[in-house]
Amino acid sequence: MTTKPLWLIGYDISCPRRLRRMQRRCADAGWPLQKSLYLLPLTSEERLALCDELKELNAPDQDRLLCLPFAVAEGSFHLGPRGPVLLFHDDPRLADYIF
Repeated sequence: MTTKPLWLIGYDISCPRRLRRMQRRCADAGWPLQKSLYLLPLTSEERLALCDELKELNAPDQDRLLCLPFAVAEGSFHLGPRGPVLLFHDDPRLADYIF
């Protein structure tokens, strides 16, 4: 079981080359939720290092990058069809929220 804090990272990248790099880096570190939205278990040091990497890939005048702490509130749930990527996890904080 992971005890690292969870972070939600989302982006809107205008350049296909930067977009692919951002996708690869986020996919290496966490779970894809949608095309440009990832859930990542990161320590404070890991988050700072990853955010520094992502900032380097980001063109602030053209792109958007979002990094938020992710906390599952009691009563939260996820509805919708299963996507092509299944999320397997052993984190009890996500029980009944993400499949």
